Amino acid sequence: MTEIAELTGSDTLRLPAEVAARFRRSDRFMVWVEGDAMYLKRIAPRPVTDIVAEALVGEPMQPEEVSDIVHEVRRRRRSG
Repeated sequence: MTEIAELTGSDTLRLPAEVAARFRRSDRFMVWVEGDAMYLKRIAPRPVTDIVAEALVGEPMQPEEVSDIVHEVRRRRRSG
């Protein structure tokens, strides 16, 4: 599939509808340029279970840490 994207005046890259439909509005991408080629790679967020498992190793979690994790899970559910 070859499509054309357009850089708008507000420095926004407008993707063709067929390409944009493959992603969510909240997706984030790594961007790098090699010569005249630009590459985009979607960044997959770490699973919440990994974050919690890491937090359980070592010292007990502080209430603020638990709150941060809960807020992150809720944010992901809203955007997902």
